[in-house]
Amino acid sequence: MLDERVRKFIKETVQSIVGLDIVLHFQANPKTFDTAGGLALRLRKEVEDIKPALARLVDGGILEVHIRGDGRYRCYSLVREPAVWNLLCMVSETYIDDAHTRGEIVRMLIRQRD
Repeated sequence: MLDERVRKFIKETVQSIVGLDIVLHFQANPKTFDTAGGLALRLRKEVEDIKPALARLVDGGILEVHIRGDGRYRCYSLVREPAVWNLLCMVSETYIDDAHTRGEIVRMLIRQRD
C-alpha cells in the first residue's frame, strides 16, 4: 500500500517520470550539485524535459538553486533538511523495494499526463 505522504508528494510535486528520476537521483546521490544540463546528461534526458520538474522540486522545497558565475549558471542541490531526506528515502524504498507500489506510482504518473 502506498503511503499517503508519498502519494501526495508524487501527485503534487513530482508529477512526471522525469520528476521521479530526478528525485531518485538526488536520493541516491545527495551531494549532487549540478546545472540542469549536467543533470540532463546524468539522467540521459533532454534539458528542456527536466527544467519543469526541477522548477517544481525547487517550489516544493526539495531542491535549492544556487546562482554561480555572475548569474550565468543555475546549480541545483538537495535541501539539507531531515524531513526532505526522510521523504526521499520513503519514495526510494517504496519505488525500489516493492514492485506493486512501483507499478502504482508509474500508473499514477502516466494517468496524470493524460
